[in-house]
Amino acid sequence: MRVVAMFRVSTEKQANEGASLDAQERTYRELAAKSGWETVAEFRGCESATQASSDRRVLQQVLVCIRETEPDAIYVHEQSRLTRGDELEVLLLMRELRERRTKVIIGGVVRDLASIDERFMVGIQGVVDRAESERIKERLMRGKRERARQGKKTGGPAPFGYRNPRAGEPGRGTLVIVPEEAATVRRVFEMAATGTSTRKVADALNALGLPAPRGGQWGKTSVRRVLECPAYVGTAASGVWVAQKGTRNFRLDMANPKASVVENAHPPVIDRETWDAVRKRPRIPRSKAPRLLTGLLHVNGLRAEGNGNKGRLYYSGPRGAVGAPWLDMDTADGFVWDAFATLATGEEFVERLMREADNPTEREKAAQEIEYLDGQIERQRRRLDNLLTMRADGEITKEVYLAKSAEAGAALGNLEAERRALQAKATVCDGNAARRVVGAIRALLAGRTRLDPAQRRRVLRAIVRRIDAEAERSSASLERDERGRVVRSKLPRWTIQRVTFRLALPAESGAVAADDRAGQLATTS
Repeated sequence: MRVVAMFRVSTEKQANEGASLDAQERTYRELAAKSGWETVAEFRGCESATQASSDRRVLQQVLVCIRETEPDAIYVHEQSRLTRGDELEVLLLMRELRERRTKVIIGGVVRDLASIDERFMVGIQGVVDRAESERIKERLMRGKRERARQGKKTGGPAPFGYRNPRAGEPGRGTLVIVPEEAATVRRVFEMAATGTSTRKVADALNALGLPAPRGGQWGKTSVRRVLECPAYVGTAASGVWVAQKGTRNFRLDMANPKASVVENAHPPVIDRETWDAVRKRPRIPRSKAPRLLTGLLHVNGLRAEGNGNKGRLYYSGPRGAVGAPWLDMDTADGFVWDAFATLATGEEFVERLMREADNPTEREKAAQEIEYLDGQIERQRRRLDNLLTMRADGEITKEVYLAKSAEAGAALGNLEAERRALQAKATVCDGNAARRVVGAIRALLAGRTRLDPAQRRRVLRAIVRRIDAEAERSSASLERDERGRVVRSKLPRWTIQRVTFRLALPAESGAVAADDRAGQLATTS
């Protein structure tokens, strides 16, 4: 019988105990020699059976081997090596083995999945294995939650500046300060408290030759992680990092109902005043002046944000968005501005804008609402005059007068604000006003004076509410040096296929598109 053998353990600890990989191999070879099995291939590794099958490297290698070599059986030391995962994935795995007529050898016992009874026995044992796995997981999570409530370290590496005593040492689970690293942490917080940006903090630390938490040099991300770690004020926090939907990012949420926060769980590195000062510092803008398309541009449905890489600026999707396009900022600005200038000076665009703006129905509706508000405003003013007269005549007390007049004054202010908004809406709906705006824009675009970025931005925002760009990834060959190493950026090349401008007018249908200008925009890889 031709056999593929799989030797697997879940943890490094098991690898050093009785179920070690070497022990499994010895047992298999003794059985193979006694039974006369022919070994097609052997696979060994350390991976959890509770992972998804697609994430289990050893299992995937075994399945590939089975599909290519068509063995008679697969050997495992225990059935749980195969059936402790997700129910659906286990069923698909068993089904594939049955269709390929591949038997399962479990510790020397051969199970033929073509037999109903054998499948029943394997299925029952699989349910038992998964139940045991769930119980183990539940006990582990219960223990972690209890340790978290006690302020103990529940797993993972200790924060930079601390260490967790090793197993067997006194104080295991309570963080201990590492003096050299703690001095660096204090320097980071002191610089940040004075308003220094994360980039400048990283540059200063690198200039001093201070090692980063994972070795190497400091960067903006490593500095930000230090500044956002509550452990430095002596707080043990578990479950405070919440995943942001649609991204790979996490945000710090100390008020998360599922979190466990214990104050004074270990010695602090910084004082609470410094921590609060850093947390309350104003956010430093990435650039002194906004770019042309900031706040307007959306690429493939995602809001575009400014980003940078090695001195080059890009528009990309929200931070952490997977698969978001990267568009060279200068090239995208030029492309979109050229498309806007072409459309804004064209007769079709201007006629469309005039048609949307010249809306007699909207003007009439606004006029009626303004007339109604005028009556309400006059009524509130008369009420205020009457209250003043009644107070002067002694008909109401001072307290009643103050309460009633404050109520009437607030109502009057709201009505006047609503009236001003309606007057502005009536002005926008006036085709003559829109005609004057477009006339001024056309004169600017057609003039010989070159507009600076700030002027272009003001012109664009005078008439456009949103810009939607459809971009596609284009193939690009990477440049390599004589040793075969890539010498150009690894950022993907993207090409704009279509740009749509949504007008800043009440009508939702005000959108004009510019198409097929793909050759003018491609980020450099």
